[in-house]
Amino acid sequence: MTRFGLLISLFTFQLIANAQISSDSSAKILLDEVSAATDAHEAIYIEFEYNLINTSENIKEHAIGELTLKTDQYALSFMGLKQISDGENVWTILEDDEEIQISEIDLDDENAITPSNLLKMYEHGFIYQMKEKNGNLQNIELLPESPDDVDYIKIHLLIDTESKQIKKLKQFGENLTESEYVIKSFSPTTINDNEFILKTSNFPDFELIDLR
Repeated sequence: MTRFGLLISLFTFQLIANAQISSDSSAKILLDEVSAATDAHEAIYIEFEYNLINTSENIKEHAIGELTLKTDQYALSFMGLKQISDGENVWTILEDDEEIQISEIDLDDENAITPSNLLKMYEHGFIYQMKEKNGNLQNIELLPESPDDVDYIKIHLLIDTESKQIKKLKQFGENLTESEYVIKSFSPTTINDNEFILKTSNFPDFELIDLR
């Protein structure tokens, strides 16, 4: 899984252990409300903070990103790269290399984590458990139904129960790595679909590499 697969690490849960745990119905109801609130917006602009920590390897990473979402389309600026996607193709702009890569999203891969489904990746394949609550902030733990198929142990979602918005997504990996996305700003917006198709003519000196 990439950084957006969370793409986003500590205790080992075996498949048989997860099978003995059932989802908390109240957690499922809250997540459905979050999903409905997200779908109610035509498009969303998000500013987020990314943190990664691995104490055993003494690794710390920190970055700020911006993301505009409209259904399956997105525009992303994060960790020195820019991406634009129309839901089928992804243009990755590597300014330092003066290069543009064009790739194709595998629409048949239900497990593919992209920015366009980051806020709703929890809808399938997880067991939900309510955890601690502090004021309006409710923590929900997601355990993968098939832990052998993923490279993380669990995911924590911090949800504002009033706005029905995700405030933080934290992933716990098998290699003692913790990575999180903290949503600093979440704003409904409007944007034309043609903004999600890169105009390569605006980059006349860039090499175009088609990976499709």
